[in-house]
Amino acid sequence: MHVRDFCGRIWSEKLKRTGNMKQNRSVLFIVLLILVMTGGFWAWKGMNSSKPYKETQFLMDTIIEITAYGPNREEAVKAAFDEYRRLHVLTNNFDANSQVSKINQMAGKEKVVVDPDLVQMIKRSVEMADKLDGAIDITVGPLTDLWGIGRKGDFVPSQAQIQAVLPLVNYRLVQIDEKNNTVYLPKAGMMLDLGAVAKGYATDKAIEILKEKGIKSALVNAGGDVRVIGTRPDGKPWRIGVQDPRNENGVSAKMALTPWDTMETSGDYQRYIMHNGVRYCHILDPHTGWQPKSGVASVTIVNNNSGDGDLFSTALFVLGPEKGLEKLRQFPGNEAIMIMTDGRVIVTPGLKGKVELTGKSGDQ
Repeated sequence: MHVRDFCGRIWSEKLKRTGNMKQNRSVLFIVLLILVMTGGFWAWKGMNSSKPYKETQFLMDTIIEITAYGPNREEAVKAAFDEYRRLHVLTNNFDANSQVSKINQMAGKEKVVVDPDLVQMIKRSVEMADKLDGAIDITVGPLTDLWGIGRKGDFVPSQAQIQAVLPLVNYRLVQIDEKNNTVYLPKAGMMLDLGAVAKGYATDKAIEILKEKGIKSALVNAGGDVRVIGTRPDGKPWRIGVQDPRNENGVSAKMALTPWDTMETSGDYQRYIMHNGVRYCHILDPHTGWQPKSGVASVTIVNNNSGDGDLFSTALFVLGPEKGLEKLRQFPGNEAIMIMTDGRVIVTPGLKGKVELTGKSGDQ
C-alpha cells in the first residue's frame, strides 16, 4: 500500500471515531514521523554496512590482514583472528609448549595426544606428499632447524652437516591415529615443520568462521596468501597483484579472483639470507637438504582450496617448471603463475586471458 493511502486511511478512521481534528493531526504526524525515522534507520544501516572493518595482526610468523563488510563485521573478524591464534598455538614449533613441539620432543619415545585439527593437518600433508613425489615433506624440521634461516645470521651448513640429518626426513614414517588423535615420530631427532600447511589450513578455518557470522564480502591476506569471500561491496571482483620477487614494491601479474577465491604464493624473497653473493631461501628440497635449483623465484597457485594451495606452491617451487607443471595437470581446478629468477612469468592454460602480466612472459 502507498504511504499516502495508508496515512489517509488512518486520518479518515480517526475522524469518524472522534471528530477531533487536532487529535487526528497529531496521530498523522506521529505516523509520518515513524515512517521517516524507520526509512532513515534502514538507509543508515545500509550505508554503515558498506564500510569495511579492517584489522591486522602478526601471527603464524607473518602479517595477517582481514577486511570484511556487512553487519557483525567487527565481531566476525575478531572471531577469525581467534581461530588463527588457536591454530598458531598448536603448530608453532618455536614454542616449546605447542603440540607440534611436544610431538618433536617425544620423537622415538611415545605417541602424543593432540587436537583433531592438528591430526587432520598432518594427515593431509602426508597424503599430498605421496601425490607430489615427496617435494613437500612436513618432517623437514631437522633441516629447517639446521639452516635456521632468519635466526642464524648468514650461516650456511656444510654438506656433511646436511647429510647427518637427511635420514630423519621421511614423511612415510609419521604414524597417525585418527581414532585416538595421536601422532608419533618413530626416530629420535625427527621433527615436524608445518610451515607449508598450517597457514593455509588456518585461513580455511578463518574463512569458515567469517561465513558463519554472515559475512558475504571479505578479503584475507595472510603474508601474500590471499582468500576472498564473494565480491567487493560494489559487485566488482577482487583484483589481486602477484608481487615481483625482486622488487618489494613491484607487481609481476594482476588478476581478478573470479571464479577462484584463493591465491597462495611461495617464494624465495620472503625469508632468505645472502652469503657470498648467493641467495639461500627458507624453502628446502627434502631430498637434498639444499635450496631447489629450479630457477624459480615464486609460485602462485590459484584455486578454491586454501589448505592445498600452500602445499602445491611449495612443491612446484621445489620441482621447477617442467616437472611441477606436469604434476599440477593431475589436479584439475588448480592453476599457477610461476615467476622465474630471470624474470620470465609462466602462466598455466586455465589462466590464459585472465592474467595481466607486467613483466616478460614465458611458455605456458
